[in-house]
Amino acid sequence: MTTEAAKDSAAPRTPSSPTEDRKHKRARIIGLDGIRGLLCLSIAITHVTGYYTKNTADTWKTNLFGFSLVYFFVLSGFLLFLPYVRNLVTAGASTRMPDVRDYAVHRLARIMPAYLVIFLIVNFVLRLSYIDNAALMPDDARTGIGMITDPLELLANLALVQTYFPAYIQTGIGPSWSLTLEYAFYLTLPALGCLIFRMRRHSRRNPYLVAVVAPAVLLGIGLLGRALTPLVNRYGGTSDFILLNWGPNIAAVFTRSILTNPDNFAMGMFAAVVFVAIEHGVLSERAGRRIRTLSAAAILPVLVVGALMFAVAVSFVTAVVGVVAALMILVVVVPLARGQRSKLARALDIRPIRYVGEISLSAYLWHFPVLLLLGRLGWMAGDTLPGMLYNIAVLLAVTILAASVTYYLVEKPAMTYARAKTARAAS
Repeated sequence: MTTEAAKDSAAPRTPSSPTEDRKHKRARIIGLDGIRGLLCLSIAITHVTGYYTKNTADTWKTNLFGFSLVYFFVLSGFLLFLPYVRNLVTAGASTRMPDVRDYAVHRLARIMPAYLVIFLIVNFVLRLSYIDNAALMPDDARTGIGMITDPLELLANLALVQTYFPAYIQTGIGPSWSLTLEYAFYLTLPALGCLIFRMRRHSRRNPYLVAVVAPAVLLGIGLLGRALTPLVNRYGGTSDFILLNWGPNIAAVFTRSILTNPDNFAMGMFAAVVFVAIEHGVLSERAGRRIRTLSAAAILPVLVVGALMFAVAVSFVTAVVGVVAALMILVVVVPLARGQRSKLARALDIRPIRYVGEISLSAYLWHFPVLLLLGRLGWMAGDTLPGMLYNIAVLLAVTILAASVTYYLVEKPAMTYARAKTARAAS
């Protein structure tokens, strides 16, 4: 797979040297940054419309954009599991999993510098942190918002573990709970990697079958966790759906944890196995075309199943969304795995959307504090359709501006440092 994925040949590609192999593995898969950008914009739209124009948002169902967050988890599973699968299937039974130290350095550098800088600005300069649980607060951009001074609450937010404590869940930067979940997955992945590489060394099983063990484990944990959610909800101290998911109680902690969400990451990991199988010619060009066609055809029926889940098993709704996200990823990337062009990937790779994808972490962290700041300044319009569209435009403009600053001053230098550090260690 090349960065531009411009080759017309469908023949499986074999790297001619280790250097070429490393470049091959580092190549950017076009279209995925664009997906990330669209997802980030969708989440911001969900929050600003639901906060300031609730009635109009209900009419236009903008809350559905909120499911975009699930796609982020699936995309993380896909991208982070790719090097594990590639190493597992290409170098034989003596292969080693990706370096854990390098992995840890890159994962820490990817999120924590930007998160810490933005949190410190939001908390101590703008004073726009949620001091109390956000789900208990009215949408007035004032109540329960200010500067966190409680030492334990502050420490929990600085360490990005506030979501694990009922007293601190949904404090600080509200949407940052998903980064806590991401880090839980980051910690889980090397352990699963050790498992599958050990299996690979001690058995003659098909390496692709060995690879699917890792996502299968996460899928099983996730489905079990979702099945247990109604039981855990009994100890939440409330029957309110919002509070059971976001309130200061053990049910919300459980619902936001890796115990109930790993299946979303697993869907991306399954897609990564399929991608590598096509990339290495294990699945033929014809099989790849069929997979892409069937993936596209399955999206609507699976969405219908997800809609039905609202009535019969609401805790499984986001699991179904995860399946849809994995199918959509396959629709985009299957031609690239074959070394061919993908019109859809190129459409998603247009510069403005790709740029938002590149700064998406900062944009994700900034959008809710910016939303609160704009409301406090009186810059948000009323609950009408024109008002909602105006609010979306203003929020996105200010968020992208703020995100651009922290991306270039914090995120990018941190990632450059991490790459240099791991390169020195490898030399």
